[in-house]
Amino acid sequence: MSAADLEVGVVLPQYGTDIDAVRGTALEAESLGYDAVWLEDHFQSWIGDPRRETHECWTTLSAVAEATDEIRLGTLVTSQSYRHPALLAKMAATVDRLSDGRLELGLGAGWYAEEYARFGYEFREPPAERLRRLAETVEILQGLWTTETYSHAGEHLEVDLENAFCEPQPVQDPHPPIWIGGGGEAFTLRYAAELADGWNYGTLEPEGFAEKLAVLRDHCESEARYDEVRKSAELFVFVGETTDEAEAKRERFADEMLPDEPTEPREFFLAGYVETAPTGTPAEVRDRLADYAKVGIEEIMFVLPNATDDGDESLSSIAEELA
Repeated sequence: MSAADLEVGVVLPQYGTDIDAVRGTALEAESLGYDAVWLEDHFQSWIGDPRRETHECWTTLSAVAEATDEIRLGTLVTSQSYRHPALLAKMAATVDRLSDGRLELGLGAGWYAEEYARFGYEFREPPAERLRRLAETVEILQGLWTTETYSHAGEHLEVDLENAFCEPQPVQDPHPPIWIGGGGEAFTLRYAAELADGWNYGTLEPEGFAEKLAVLRDHCESEARYDEVRKSAELFVFVGETTDEAEAKRERFADEMLPDEPTEPREFFLAGYVETAPTGTPAEVRDRLADYAKVGIEEIMFVLPNATDDGDESLSSIAEELA
């Protein structure tokens, strides 16, 4: 594969912006031919000041679904813990209906412990406790979306369903694609291999993704199953007319959003994204994306921190380069 073979999406600017910026970026991405737009699922910003305005994932996704016509819409990723799985099934089916079958449902086990504590959610440890609940959530979603009535006796989740149903069901057959996000090799990648339509992760160089994909392949029951799972990378990207201009963008972002020495999980997470971010001219970014494609990544989700700046042409310049 080359960079031109990648499907490319855009993570929408939901922190520190107004809703018009979110909607406008989605419309621009659609007009430029991007394949998808994505929203994260947080109640507070994990980038920079936590009190920056943060648009809730699913209600915002509904607005984007109504504003757009063709581009696919996804969550990168919904925290399993934040919504009862039957409610999530209903919400996702509604967005799939609103968008005429364009939803991609990304799910994760949750990682932002400070956010959980602040907003009253239990952050279960060790991570396996959250991941087992994630897997059970996938089972419930698929059951509600594909059967007339569905009963479920909770094993890890305190959820018992008796002749439950989801009407109307999603447009997509058999159901909207389910992505599992995360890099844990014992649980997350195994659940992706067993249950998901796609897998997503970030903060890695291409070589790191090659190692994760080897583990994913080992977890799959067959090579055919491995081929079925879509493999994706979330990447921060800094692009400019010159390499120096792009590097200056990255440095400004790090100076504004990162302390000199990260101390919190969210800071280490962001530092990893910034360190591995493809940075340079559109052609240099394209060449870097080709390295990800060569190791088996099939889809890229861009975070473009400068996309809403006045006069910034990051979205259009990358789209033109990859056309």
